[in-house]
Amino acid sequence: MSKFTFAIAVVTVAFSWLTYAETNTSMVQKEVMASFESLVQASKELNHEAYFEHFDTEKFVGLNSDGSNWNSIDELSPLIINGFASIKAITQLTFTNVKISVIDQHTAILVNEYTQSMELNNGHLLSSAGGGTQVWSKRTGAWKLVSVSASNKP
Repeated sequence: MSKFTFAIAVVTVAFSWLTYAETNTSMVQKEVMASFESLVQASKELNHEAYFEHFDTEKFVGLNSDGSNWNSIDELSPLIINGFASIKAITQLTFTNVKISVIDQHTAILVNEYTQSMELNNGHLLSSAGGGTQVWSKRTGAWKLVSVSASNKP
């Protein structure tokens, strides 16, 4: 094999790999976005069971907006369940500036900014805004959250 033929082969393989990597990244981004949208829908419906289907309950850890850790799903669950139960209706939940960074075919990080408004069961209206980071993992055949962190805008 001549040096020229070898160089062409190397370039062809490299181009094929880059094309595959770009296609794979795009596919992962679409799958993670679909999982995120499903999580958002569960939130809008105040359905904690559907919400928690998006979590890897064995691997989960997270960071609350107050700076405290959730060292397991058992620490997050009561917050979500009680929070959903105290809300009469989500009147607005919008996510902006959503970005997905693909680490590999099994791991992606999603960051977002949000605004939300809700009516509580006691009739009070509440609005908030902030941002979040989510680490999604696909080790079990489906994209699951293994970590989240939250922050509130003042």
